[in-house]
Parts: sequence; structure tokens; C-alpha cells
Amino acid sequence: MIEAKTQLAKLLATEDITVQHSAVATTASFDMKARILPLPIWIVTEDMKDVLDMMTGHEVGHSLWTEMQAWEDAVIKEALHKGILNVVEDARIEKKIKRKYPGLTKQFISGYTTLEGKHFFYEGGESVQDFNLMDRINLAMKMGSLRGIQFDAVEEYYVNLIENVE
Repeated sequence: MIEAKTQLAKLLATEDITVQHSAVATTASFDMKARILPLPIWIVTEDMKDVLDMMTGHEVGHSLWTEMQAWEDAVIKEALHKGILNVVEDARIEKKIKRKYPGLTKQFISGYTTLEGKHFFYEGGESVQDFNLMDRINLAMKMGSLRGIQFDAVEEYYVNLIENVE
């Protein structure tokens, strides 16, 4: 299965990126400069296959559309808040990867649903409605309407801005 996930990542990225399967990685990431995609090695149950495909699709989105120089300029030269920038960029690239590869949409929905069920994003018993605005927007962008996160009229303005970033 490791070889299949490696080939999937390379095919989606449309380039010969380096895929590293790591027993110490807790999530996937992408090194834009070195073009390396580390993927966690987990005991893969049926539900976790979609999580790995979702993570692969997400990070491949960064390989395709996150420009390293633009990112560095935004964080260093323009001093934009890295956490906020990351939420916006993640929403943007996930929209684009699902548009480019519509077959991945099911894996994104299933993967995020599985991760939420395992309390990957927050501890069990916490109320998402008590989270700060950016954390709620981040989860809403990832989970969509499935999560049912509520926003007031002022917050909805920012949600709409992020949803429409290209």
C-alpha cells in the first residue's frame, strides 16, 4: 500500500515529488522548497485509507498552488499572521484540488469526518462554538456544512471572503 500512496501523490502532483513515509509523522506536510511530501505510517483501517488520501490530496494542493516565494513574502515582508494565512491558504488549495480531482471529494468528506470522530482537531467534550473565529472558520472550511458551525452576521462576512479566495 505504501507504494500505491507514493504513486498516487506523484500522479496528483503531476511531478516527481519525493514521498517519504514516516512512522514518527503525526500528519502529512509538504516542503515546498525541497519538494518532499512526508506521510504518516499508520495501521491503516478502512476509514484511515480515506484520511491518508485526503491528507495526500491536501498536501499535493500545496505542491501545485502554494508558491513558496509568495508565502515567504506574506509572512516575512508583509508580516501577515501565519496562522490566519494558513487557514486561508488551506481553504484555497482544498477547493482547487477538489475542483481539479473531483473524485477526491468523497475522501475529503470521509477523512475529515473520521478525524473529527477521533478528536484530531480538539478534545472530546469541547464545544466548537467556544473556539476563536479562525479555528471555527478552519473547521468549517474543512468540514463544510456537515459540522454545522454557526457564525453571526459579522463573522459570516469573513467566512464568505475565505470561501471565495482563488
